[in-house]
Amino acid sequence: MKLQLAILNIVIPLSTLIAIGFLPDSSFLLPDYVSTALIAFTFGRAFLLVQQQTVFSVLPMLILSLPESVGLGLNMAAPFALYFFLLYLWLVNLQWGQRPWLHPLHLMNFVVLGVFIALAKGWFKVPAAWVEFAYYPILWPSVLFALTPLLFLRFWGRIGRWSSYWPLLMIVAVGIKWSDDNYLYLWVALVSLFSLTLDSYVMSFVDELTGIMGRRALEFKLKTQGKHYFVAMVDVDHFKNFNDTYGHQVGDDVLKMIAKLISQTRGAKAYRYGGEEFCLVFNKQTQEEVRQALEDTRKRIADYALYPKSLVRKKSKRGQKSKQKALHITASFGVAQQHSGQNYEQVIERADKALYKAKQSGRNCCVFSK
Repeated sequence: MKLQLAILNIVIPLSTLIAIGFLPDSSFLLPDYVSTALIAFTFGRAFLLVQQQTVFSVLPMLILSLPESVGLGLNMAAPFALYFFLLYLWLVNLQWGQRPWLHPLHLMNFVVLGVFIALAKGWFKVPAAWVEFAYYPILWPSVLFALTPLLFLRFWGRIGRWSSYWPLLMIVAVGIKWSDDNYLYLWVALVSLFSLTLDSYVMSFVDELTGIMGRRALEFKLKTQGKHYFVAMVDVDHFKNFNDTYGHQVGDDVLKMIAKLISQTRGAKAYRYGGEEFCLVFNKQTQEEVRQALEDTRKRIADYALYPKSLVRKKSKRGQKSKQKALHITASFGVAQQHSGQNYEQVIERADKALYKAKQSGRNCCVFSK
């Protein structure tokens, strides 16, 4: 699910950017207060989500969008102003993760932003010998600056991190005169907000550890589900022993493995319910089909040999042949079918009682609620 959302987060902004390039030139002008409101909303959401790169990326856009009556009167055509604006966005996009707001890296962002404002206000008098270089075409530098942050994609982590990249990409579009500036400003405000919204969705509905949908998504699914569906509660047998014996990192590896295997259950949608408990929802299957699908999943888990990556070998044994033994995990299943007049909480409660019976029956089995 997280991969699908990440792809969506890239495809929609890029496709809309391509699309606006084919719009006819227009006198379309968005009122100043509307642009400012959109960007301020994006800025506020980024701050609440602690997307620091987006906060710094959107900050100069917010300053530029202010109406003339309250704005700073920045002149983007001033010598080197646009170049420092590009440099600022580039430096911000080379960063990732969260740090204290007064971290030296963030202080550097403020310094570069201050230089840009000083140039745009004309507070720095540029030597006459430098002016001829101040208006060198910005296209190729902007393309180079837009490509280099992509080398660090694997460090970005969160989907909303892309919201700080779109302003940098907009500079490329401005450089090639891809579309009317008004369209581009509206585009960058909306797609930055879109990326942050997807990030909020992931934080709310997707389990961060396993990557599958979480409990809130399960409750939403069951509230909107039809009748006579099946709910299977899945619990990892003796999970506490894995944590106590090997540590919580190995416990995390076990949970990731279980999530991966139960996600392959035929006709079911997998969710993490909490702790070592998972949940499978079957919509239009018969009881026998559900039973067979769960039995296949139970066997797949029991037969899986897990070699946890988090088991670090001692330095004294490095270079020697590994004798690490595989971990074998089993899981118990409790299943309940929704009947007319029952809400989803009652169905989960019955499935949980069936799971308790499976535990009492020796674990590594599947029990249906009567």
